[in-house]
Amino acid sequence: MLQYLKESTFKANDVVLRAFSLLRSHYFSMAGLCFLLFVTSNLSSYLALTLYDSRIYFVKVLLCMVFPILFFGTQLVLIKRSLLLARGIEHAAFTDYIPSAKQFFNFLLGLVCYSVLVGLFYLLTSVITFPFLYLGVEMETLSYEINPFLTGVIMLFVLTRITFFPYFIVDKEFHLFRSFKLSVALTRGNMFRLILLVLAMGMAYIMQVSFDYFGYFIIAKVFSFINTFVVIPSVSLVMAVAYHDMMKDYRGGDDPELLKNII
Repeated sequence: MLQYLKESTFKANDVVLRAFSLLRSHYFSMAGLCFLLFVTSNLSSYLALTLYDSRIYFVKVLLCMVFPILFFGTQLVLIKRSLLLARGIEHAAFTDYIPSAKQFFNFLLGLVCYSVLVGLFYLLTSVITFPFLYLGVEMETLSYEINPFLTGVIMLFVLTRITFFPYFIVDKEFHLFRSFKLSVALTRGNMFRLILLVLAMGMAYIMQVSFDYFGYFIIAKVFSFINTFVVIPSVSLVMAVAYHDMMKDYRGGDDPELLKNII
C-alpha cells in the first residue's frame, strides 16, 4: 500500500510539473482565455444588477442567451487548447478550437446533471442528519454547515469520477452518458492521484472561499485574481495532461458498463 501511494504521488507530481512547463511556454494564450472567462462572468453579473429593474425584457432574454454561450463556449475552447498542448500540438487551425453545437449541448447538459446531483445529495444528507436535531444540534448549523460540508465531501468524489466527461465530449465527440461512463471507467483505480491533483490545484480556491466566508473580502479578491490567472489555466493543463496519460494506459472498452466501474 505504501509503495502504491508513493508511486501515485510521484505520478501526480510528474503531471503537475509537465503541466507547469507547458503553462510557462504558453501562458499568454491560456491566461487570455481565462481573462475572457473573468470578463464574461463579471460583466454578466454587472449587467444583471444594472438591468434588474429594467422592463426591457427582450434585452434580458438576449443577454441570458448570449452570456452562457460565451462563458461555457470559452470553457470548451480552453479544454480543447489544453488537450492540443498536452499532445504537443502548439498551433492549430482556428476552427479546431470552436466547439460544435453537439459538444456545447452535451457539456451544458453535463453541468445541469451535476447540479441536480448536488441537490439530490444535499437532500440525502439532510435526511440522514435530521435525527441530530433531537440531540440538540440547531437547524441553522445543520443547514448551513454540516449538510453543505457532507454534500461537498460526497460531490468531491463524484466530481473526481466524472471529471473527464468534458474531455471525452470535445476529444471523441461522444454523447453525455457515454462520456460519463468512460470517465468513471478511466478514473477507476486512479482516485488517490486524482484527488491529490484536485486538492493541490484547488488550494487557492479553498482559500478564496474561506476568506470570503470569514469576511476578509480584500484577501478573497487577491485569491480570486490568483485563481483566474494562475490556478484555472494550471488546472486546465494538469487535467489535460492527466487525461492524455491515462488514455494511453486505458485498456477498457469504448462503451464500458457503468455499474462495474463505480467501485
